[in-house]
This record gives sequence, structure tokens and C-alpha cells, in this order.
Amino acid sequence: MRRITLSILLNFALITSAGASDDLSGVWRDLFTRCRTAVETGKDFDATGLRDLGRDVRTVAPVTAPGVPFPLLHGYKMAEQRWEVPGARFIVVETEYPPDHGKSRRSCELELAQGAKPISADEENHLRTAFLAERDQLHGTGRYERWNPDPIFSTNFGVRLAEKNPSGCRVVSIMQIETRSQSLSFFATGTAEQDAACGAAPRLAHP
Repeated sequence: MRRITLSILLNFALITSAGASDDLSGVWRDLFTRCRTAVETGKDFDATGLRDLGRDVRTVAPVTAPGVPFPLLHGYKMAEQRWEVPGARFIVVETEYPPDHGKSRRSCELELAQGAKPISADEENHLRTAFLAERDQLHGTGRYERWNPDPIFSTNFGVRLAEKNPSGCRVVSIMQIETRSQSLSFFATGTAEQDAACGAAPRLAHP
């Protein structure tokens, strides 16, 4: 009787875990598609059903080196808009880089909410499968090409729009996850305009 009970509990735990992973990948795919569509088309992000977390300005410090009297790279400030999925682990972060001649490059990324548990190895597998299915579907349209980031994490996949978007930018979408290292847990996915000299008029308030 005890063995039967343990077996039932184990099967229930496996089913529950699989269901949670499926839900995570489903939420990811919905938000990823919204991000990709917004950046590729140059339109506003579709925030339907999401909670507005407001706008903020993030400062990137200059890059310096010992003995060098000037910064190797100048610091800058980026305008950000954040949304969250009520009850989910993801938040959406839309970023505009500092305007250059009246134009701002744009990215739209998914991050784990503050305090959310890291992505597990099983969840990584589900998310990887979801990304590859999405990429295969995009490739099938003939409007995309393969583009993979450097293979430095346990998951490194990308896809690129074959033509420039309406803002004149090359657009890439990526998924990078690290679950192998006990000291580093990493999750990054989303879509960004690549080129330096491209972009559209800023949507967000810039400092």
C-alpha cells in the first residue's frame, strides 16, 4: 500500500512539474512574440493584460582601466519601461538607448522578476524547445535567417530578420540561459535593434 501511495505521489509531482514548465514556456512564447513583433515592425509594444510597472532611467557606468586617464567607453543613460504578468515570473523591459540625431535604438527583453526562482534545468529544456519551435516557424516564412550568439552558456540560440525593420535596423532575437554552473544562473531572451546608426524617434522620456 505504501509503495502504491509513493508511486501516485511521484507521478503527481512529475505531472505538476511538467504542467508548470509548459505554462512557463507558454507565457514566454506570448511575451517573446509581443517583443519581437514590436521591435520588428517599429510599433508600440502590446501590453494588453499586463501590469504597468512604470518608467525608469538606468545608468551604465563608463568603462575604465588602471593607468588610463580617460574612459575606454563613456557611460550613458537608458530609458526603460517595465510590465509584469500578474502571478508569473517574467517581467518585460523595453529599453531605448540614448538618442543619436533624434533617433533611439530599441530592445524588448524578458527578465525574471525580482525574487523569482531561477530557471531550472528542466525548465531550460522546455524553454529551449519553445524557442527552437518558434525559430523553425519563423524560418519557414522565408523572412528570417539563422543568427546564433557566442556559445558561452548552456543555451545559446538566435534568429535574425533578413531585412531591416522600418527604423532601418537589423533585428535579432535571442535566448541565452545558464543552468550548469552552481555559481551562475543566467537568463536573457528578447529582441533588439542591432545597428548603431539606426532607430526611430524616442517613445520614452529620456534624461
